[in-house]
Amino acid sequence: MRAARQQEEHRTWFRSERVFLSDGEWYFHTREGVDVGPYPSQFETEIEAGMLKELMRNVDAGEASLRVIREFVLESYAMGRPLTPNFSRALVAMQRR
Repeated sequence: MRAARQQEEHRTWFRSERVFLSDGEWYFHTREGVDVGPYPSQFETEIEAGMLKELMRNVDAGEASLRVIREFVLESYAMGRPLTPNFSRALVAMQRR
């Protein structure tokens, strides 16, 4: 499937698992370079990744997408599930633009 967000140029994406296990905890990786987690199970991680993907469907790439990810993380925290996302790769990529 070749879907692009609004205002995002079409490019070839190299597919790999977005859900991964690190130090016994589950995370998912976003196109923006953010690792979101930890989650207690692979199943829950896949569900949350799908929820964020739907939120991102009509968002422009760049800073707007990072705001949506930030709000997603803050909402999870407010619901009693504190996440510790890693934004470092995303911020480095933005600085290169």
